[in-house]
Amino acid sequence: MRRFRIFALAALVGITSFTASASWQGTWLYYDDEGVLVGSWTAGCREMDGRWGVETDNKVFVQGCRASS
Repeated sequence: MRRFRIFALAALVGITSFTASASWQGTWLYYDDEGVLVGSWTAGCREMDGRWGVETDNKVFVQGCRASS
């Protein structure tokens, strides 16, 4: 019974950490006051991570790792 509890706890921790790490992967898209895209910041996507342009308060978060278009 003790072995099962350890296995269940390890599985729970693994699932929780995977979910937590996957939930913040994505891109912030920054727009100016007129709605024109002026910058972005991709995080948590390894080789696709990076920033360009200007950060503004007018922003939208797109979850998941995708190639920029």
